Amino acid sequence: MKNLIGVLIILSFIGCNTKNDCSYQKPIDINDGLKVSTLDSSKLDTAIFNKLNQDICNGKYGNIHSLLVIENNNLVIEQYYNNWENGRLHILASNTKSFNSLLIGVAIEQGCIKSVDQRMLDFFPEYENLKKDTLKNKITIKDLLTMTSGFKWDEHSLPLTDQNNMGRQMDKTEDWLKSSLELPMDTIPGTKYVYSGPNNIILSEIIKRSTGKNIAEFAQEYLFEPLGIKEYNWISKNGIYDGGGGLSLKSRDIAKYGLLHLNKGKWIDTEIVSENWINEIFTPFIEIKHPFYSCYQWQMVKTEFGFNAWFIPGNGGQIINIIPDLDMVIVINADNRNVPHKKLEPLEYLVKDIAQLHPKMKNE
Repeated sequence: MKNLIGVLIILSFIGCNTKNDCSYQKPIDINDGLKVSTLDSSKLDTAIFNKLNQDICNGKYGNIHSLLVIENNNLVIEQYYNNWENGRLHILASNTKSFNSLLIGVAIEQGCIKSVDQRMLDFFPEYENLKKDTLKNKITIKDLLTMTSGFKWDEHSLPLTDQNNMGRQMDKTEDWLKSSLELPMDTIPGTKYVYSGPNNIILSEIIKRSTGKNIAEFAQEYLFEPLGIKEYNWISKNGIYDGGGGLSLKSRDIAKYGLLHLNKGKWIDTEIVSENWINEIFTPFIEIKHPFYSCYQWQMVKTEFGFNAWFIPGNGGQIINIIPDLDMVIVINADNRNVPHKKLEPLEYLVKDIAQLHPKMKNE
């Protein structure tokens, strides 16, 4: 009995998924709109997957909760680790930001918003006094979407756990919208990339002001219901929704969302947003740091393999990765917030390894 307890303690420590013994589990068809297949049927490299799957179980990439991979419109990998279950909602953290991009497009195509060139302050007439700031008065929806709003902001110099971190300070305020709109300006809008959560607080409120529905209600009607997403949670405070990091979904539903982008705005036979808008979302606007570029909340990377990939990262290890050249969507959920970086491999290495499963990569 003592030996058994010792083994369980060790497995728990290294992060192994005792529930399925870290073996490959064929995804199950639960009639949620996702077609399922297997690695073998899809001609993906099982040997590479078995190795990286064991690495995940051994804690190489930290506290991974789920890994889902769609290839050729089929869910071929759906693995859960560290006692995570497929029915649990997972916080998307900054993956949430990309939902603003999609829903702004829906609102434009419905005629609720004229274009991405509309000025931010046009939606907030009660803040007429802010127009006296000539730089702030120039900010457009596009500037907010591309992280080039020009606000003076820095949420990376200090750890997110530091009470002086600007993101933590913003969270403490009672009126997220007011605090965001009243941020001081630093640069000319549209000229410099600065990662800024408040941009998305403002975007989510622009959706509310233009459609008459808060971002959760708007997403429920025009995104979640068409995708068959029945459960979600979206954090709000005093009526203002956290458009920068407050959404939680099930991992399979996150995969559906990723597939919607890969398929240019279509879900099965339903067009949720136009192909033109998805193309606009993914068009690189400004270089962040070679080979990374800012799009509409998403980032594009020019990979070493000769093709481009799009991704949206989230605190703790949340990743949605779209690789059109491989017809692949990769979703990772984790909780590495309290894991020292020096004790784990970066998740981008895991994404690269997953891409290597594809037969096209054999020639790379």
